[in-house]
Parts: sequence; structure tokens; C-alpha cells
Amino acid sequence: MVIKGVKLNAKEDLYDVKIKDGKIVKIAHTISSNEKTIDGKGLFLLPGIIDLNVRLKNDTLTQNHLQMLANDALRGGVTTAVIMPDFTPRLDNETLLELLNSRLEILKANLFLAAPLTTKSNEILNNLATLIKNGAIAIQGDSSVNANLIRRGLQYSLMKDVPLLCNCYEPSLDDMGVMNEGRVSFNLGLPGISKIAEITEVAKMCEVAHHHGSFVVMQSLSTPRSLELCKDAKKRGANIVTEVSIHHLCKTDECCDDFNTAAKIKPPLREEKVRQILLKMLNEIDILTSAHQPRSITYKDVAFEEASFGIHAICDLLPLTYTYLVKEGLISIDKMIKLLSTNGAKTLKLKDRGEIKEGFEADMVLFDPKKSWKMDEAGSIYEDELFFGKIEATFVRGICEYKG
Repeated sequence: MVIKGVKLNAKEDLYDVKIKDGKIVKIAHTISSNEKTIDGKGLFLLPGIIDLNVRLKNDTLTQNHLQMLANDALRGGVTTAVIMPDFTPRLDNETLLELLNSRLEILKANLFLAAPLTTKSNEILNNLATLIKNGAIAIQGDSSVNANLIRRGLQYSLMKDVPLLCNCYEPSLDDMGVMNEGRVSFNLGLPGISKIAEITEVAKMCEVAHHHGSFVVMQSLSTPRSLELCKDAKKRGANIVTEVSIHHLCKTDECCDDFNTAAKIKPPLREEKVRQILLKMLNEIDILTSAHQPRSITYKDVAFEEASFGIHAICDLLPLTYTYLVKEGLISIDKMIKLLSTNGAKTLKLKDRGEIKEGFEADMVLFDPKKSWKMDEAGSIYEDELFFGKIEATFVRGICEYKG
């Protein structure tokens, strides 16, 4: 198969891309072939998106929820995703992991699992060596657990050469908060989540990661100070990757006005001044995530304090990034590719993904930046907004698994 006349980067040059046996075998300005051809029409052919931070619907493991996640991912151009392990039943034994892997193999998107650092009680280290041996691609844990468990988890991360995905958050510092602590939470009479609940844990994890020499992904950072701490730790040699959800670059805590539970996510949306600073610090961000955590209406259509944290977003990561960052001139297409694909592949040590390159897996997205559409998802924090960029097709191993 040959996809003809596509853009691969910010330059105006058009290329033909030949796919064979699921791999990109040739890239040239013109490829003559008697094989099946697809007219790229001058659209962008992007590497499939790699999202390191997604969850199953209602944090519940079922075959249907796995299938829903795979379908949503492909609609959004996400060809590879890492499922966070804080679902029910708990992923704490190799039998369940083997069963899960057999289910994941039949899905059309590449879905991987992260091994939970601890058992459900957060008091005992999980059997990480066995879980990684049986297919877990990373370790995931909360920074607030017992420090000795963090230390041992970092040692396993180093020994097994996998990243530790760390949720930096200290619940005892937020007084059971349900949204960002600030003017909006005060006006609504809702308990707030302080930025210090994140910042202190980021500082701790930067020092611990640097001391042990382990590879740590700081998940869903939401404050400028967190990024500053990571920048300083990197300068001192710490092996740290910074991840930020796209929503913290697009929206603010004002979305929570009128007790809008659709805007209740964790970490919480921050103030506009914080968002503006984050946008000025885009060079300090390594990876963008959708922070996909879909909830049934029964978990959202309740009082704000009782509503679950979460947002359905994996379908919109690419158009959100293009609309809010590329279209606004804040980053280039090439930088977007690094934030959404290349850096994620390097983090997971997937050496044949994350780029449109000869010899790489043909996980690709055909993307039309000129098309616009209106978000019609009722209740979404982006409802009725005009998005730019449409996913025309998503390919996994050279097979078109979604057509827009």
C-alpha cells in the first residue's frame, strides 16, 4: 500500500509513504507502485498518538470497557495508550495480568498496562518483577505512599528498565477538596485543592529520583512551580519526564461555575493566570495527555461534592492540541508531534513508534488541519466550541482501523 502526497512535518513538501507487512518501508517524493494507493490529498500523515495516562470507564475492568477505550482511542488517532491500574478488580497478580493481556491482544489499538506500585491497601509493595515479566510496560504509583515503598519501586524501575509513572499529590494537604482552591471555589462554597498538595510531592519525587537515578514520569502536572522544580532536577541530572494534561492548557476553574461537574477533574483546573504561565512554559513540558477518565452520567449528574473526578477526552486530544496550541501559533506541527507521539515512544522505549520513519511501525494518523467542526457532546467543557483539525483515518500496523 502507498499513501500518496502527504505532509510529514511543517514544511510544504509532499511525500509518498509505502507500507508493507505493517511497517513503513519507503518514504520518497514519488513512489511508483502497482499496489493499492490512498490519495493523501496534501493532508498531514502524523505518527499515531501515544497517551501514557488513560483509564477505563468508571475505573472498572470489563471486556466492554476495554473495547470502548480501544474504539475511542482510534477515533482520536491514539494508536498506543497506557491504562492506569487503579481499576476494579485490582491488578495485583500475574493470573489477572495474563488474562488481560490475552484480551488486549485482540483489540485493534495498542493498549498496555502499568503495574500498580502497591496492593490496594497501599501498605505492601506489589510483585512488580512478576507483573513486569508478564507484560506490564511501566510501574504506576502515588507519591504519598510510604516512602520506603517509593524507594523500592524506584529500585525495581531501575532494575527492570521501565519508567515509574508517578501521581504527585498529598491528599492530607487539600482538606477533602473537590476543585482548585481559589476565588471560584470560595464563591461556590466548595472546599479547594491547594497547589501545595502537588508541589511538595513533586519536590520530593525530584530529589528521590535524582538520588536513585531512576526514570520517573511526573504525571499530569498542573502548576508552574512543579515544572520549575522538574527543570531544576533535570539540570542536575535527574531522569525525569514532565506530563501535562491538555485541559490545563485550554481551560480554567471557571468551568466549574454553576457547579458544572463536567469540569471536575484531578488535578483540578487552575486559574487563568496559571494557565497563561503554563502556556509560556511549553518548552518545559515533555508529554501531553488526554487524562482520559470517562464516567457514566450517574456519577456526574449529582451534587458537585459527590460527583466523580473524570473527563471523556481521548477522542479530542489531537484537535484540542492543534486548535489551542498550533492554531494559536504557540507551537509548531513538529513540536506537536514530539509532545503527542515521539516523546511518549521514547519514554516507553518503543523504538519503532512515534515517528513517520522507514523501518517504523505503520501506526499513523491522516489529519486534515483545514477542516473545522463543532463539539456537540452535551455537558462537555468544550460544548459548542469550534475545533480545527479532523482525523480522516487512523492506521495501526498499516491497517486502517478508523475512517472519519
